Amino acid sequence: MSGSDTDSNSVGDYRFIGREIWRRTWQPFLHFPFVSYVILSIICLGCLGIWVELIKTQLTTLPASYDGVFTAIVTFYPALIGSASLQLILSSTGNSDKVLVSFAQIALFSAFISVALISVFHQLYPDWSFKVAIFFAVFAIWFWWFTNADDLTYRNAPIDAPAGGDTAKALKGDLGNFKVDG
Repeated sequence: MSGSDTDSNSVGDYRFIGREIWRRTWQPFLHFPFVSYVILSIICLGCLGIWVELIKTQLTTLPASYDGVFTAIVTFYPALIGSASLQLILSSTGNSDKVLVSFAQIALFSAFISVALISVFHQLYPDWSFKVAIFFAVFAIWFWWFTNADDLTYRNAPIDAPAGGDTAKALKGDLGNFKVDG
């Protein structure tokens, strides 16, 4: 993308956030370290409480109760959304990117409101509450993905190029008339 495609002032806030969502959703699939980190660390280890509760329900000889699974899901996703939101807010504030800060605030607010509503309505609508909790758990994983899509830590790329880009690429300019006094 060109610089004008990634600047909310030139394309408008809604188009900018739409393009960022699209780009940050699909671009990380090209980076194996990123995808493997999400699978191993976020899904396998981060969801460990959910996996343990699912295994417990499958191993019991009593009628299965999914209350433990529900609790594990409802405690998993606000933590992941909360940490990813704060990370996105801090990184976007440094870039003066109010659109991404606002997006992070909406995600954070939605996560905590959903926990409150799910907790209140779980006894009346257990199936609906469970489905909404699963939706937010999937959203939490995607939101972490979105937040970290541009992080070079999870890419197979040199992270020591201070000017950005390929360090083997020829630099612009001419040093032909440059003289050192000595």
